[in-house]
Amino acid sequence: MHPKTLLVLLFSLLILGCAGSGAPGSSTGVATSQESAAVGDEVNDYLALAADAESPQAEILLISAAEIALEAGSTDTAAAILSSISASTGLPVIARARESLALARIALARDDADTALSHLDRRQYAPDTLSDDASGPEVYRQIIELRSQLLTEQGQYLAAARELSRLTGQLTATEQQQHINRIWDVLSAAPANNLTSQRDLIDSYELRGWVELLNAVRNSGADIEQQVVAVNRWQDRWNQHSAVDMLPESLAFAQQLLQQRPQRIALLLPLGEAAGRAVSEGFLAAYYDALSKNQATPDITLFDTTAIIDIMPLYRQAAESGADLIIGPLRKESVRQLQRQQRLAVTTLALNYGDTGRLNPPGFFQFGLAPEDEIQQAARIAWQQGYRSAAVLTPAGEEFERIQTTFAEQWQNLGGQLVSTAGYGSAATYSATIERMFNTDASQARADQLLETLPRNNMEFIPRRRQDVDFIFLQANPAEGRQLKPTLGFHYAGDLPVIAMPAIYEPPRSASGNRDLNGVAFLDAPWMLDNNDPLKSISNENWPASAATVQRLRAMGIDVYRLHARLAQLQNFPTTRMQGATGVLKMRDDGAIERELLLARFVNGQAEILPAGADISP
Repeated sequence: MHPKTLLVLLFSLLILGCAGSGAPGSSTGVATSQESAAVGDEVNDYLALAADAESPQAEILLISAAEIALEAGSTDTAAAILSSISASTGLPVIARARESLALARIALARDDADTALSHLDRRQYAPDTLSDDASGPEVYRQIIELRSQLLTEQGQYLAAARELSRLTGQLTATEQQQHINRIWDVLSAAPANNLTSQRDLIDSYELRGWVELLNAVRNSGADIEQQVVAVNRWQDRWNQHSAVDMLPESLAFAQQLLQQRPQRIALLLPLGEAAGRAVSEGFLAAYYDALSKNQATPDITLFDTTAIIDIMPLYRQAAESGADLIIGPLRKESVRQLQRQQRLAVTTLALNYGDTGRLNPPGFFQFGLAPEDEIQQAARIAWQQGYRSAAVLTPAGEEFERIQTTFAEQWQNLGGQLVSTAGYGSAATYSATIERMFNTDASQARADQLLETLPRNNMEFIPRRRQDVDFIFLQANPAEGRQLKPTLGFHYAGDLPVIAMPAIYEPPRSASGNRDLNGVAFLDAPWMLDNNDPLKSISNENWPASAATVQRLRAMGIDVYRLHARLAQLQNFPTTRMQGATGVLKMRDDGAIERELLLARFVNGQAEILPAGADISP
């Protein structure tokens, strides 16, 4: 088709496509009909000009039209416009860069990060290649920032920070602080093993300095005083670095935190229960470790909440004891009692989560081992792997229906489809449950019916499972998992990726004992999967071997102690990440602490931590 004819057709289609109340593929919400009409008019004006222009001016006008459509959220309209531009057209470099940027944004709106990155070849669009045009620096900056965003979403934090570091010398003084904050936010979100596996990406003084700053902060642990000392030493050593005189604001805030640290803490825990004892063991282990290193430590008073139904009298007693921070309670219903108060006398870090969506009293924070964090992360990982249809397999019962419901909500919010859900009972029911889950029972029934119609003794039949499942989300303990995984294979579902909750892993166990779990991917806390935490070796010496549940609660207690002096930092700088024993910690707007866990997989019976973006298929 002649280009002019194509433009005329495209023009007539877009008059209809842009003038409605919401553009197809809108990624920014539904605009009003007046706004859409205005956008449609502007887009059509550019298309009309392009129809009468010669190449390359015609293509440049088309790119402008696509950019306007994208800005309005009309992804499909922008894609239609750009599809009319031939790749062989001799466009100026700046125009081709703008086109690539628009194509990347379209791919991103369609959840195709790999395609988006493929459009943004930084080597092709380097600053010197764009310098002939006044808009070149801005286009280059947009390319770099979008590349960084995409790499961050894929878990390639060091690569994302490297992209941003390339902009450092091109920013004005007023832009520099925000830029420094962004680089720090990206790097501090990375799990420790993530940066170690990507060290070959460090290719400049600027980026090396950033990594050294991150290491200095992490090696200082949770102690704010040690962190300030470490940052000061870094500034002395890296005195030519862009951040030496303009630290990330969350680090500069550490100086203020020194004056705000709690001096007296009331710890409310059910010491008569295993969970309460485990959390207290972790908390006190971190406390005594800090004490042994001559770090400033608060005074701790323990209040036993065992068997207490109404928490408020004991809470008031703790407040009146002079505490300037109360940590606890642990029971969910007790947390709800505090959550319902209009005001709290003392800043409080509850060790569980109340009701979501409820307005919390000022100074009320929440931290615990919520399965919602694990479920949300599992869904996000599956989506990033390209899976779109899920099956959910959990134990039967009301307790586990919450896990099924939460996963369904998270998965469908991403755009995924839940095609099968099942709850299993005793081991004797595993086979029948999986058979129904994947419709192999129906397949066998059809075969039986066929054999009755065509009675042939030598007919061979292989059942077929349903084919509309991309992966399985699994909740199981180790014993259950070691039986369920082979049963999946028996029913022709052994090739499906499996993402499991942390409960499936319980170290230490011999490799031969876990060989039936080979190929299963799962999420768990750094405390369970690696030995990077300095308290890990101490705990192994002092604590007897315990069930995985107890170990995770002890890790929670360690993080609780480390959080006590950092709450104001996490609250004032929501992008701040803290490397914890239970995961990478950050604070939501409602004061709840979220965790991001490590992803691992069973290989030869052993749990191996997977790098960001690793394929989880068996």
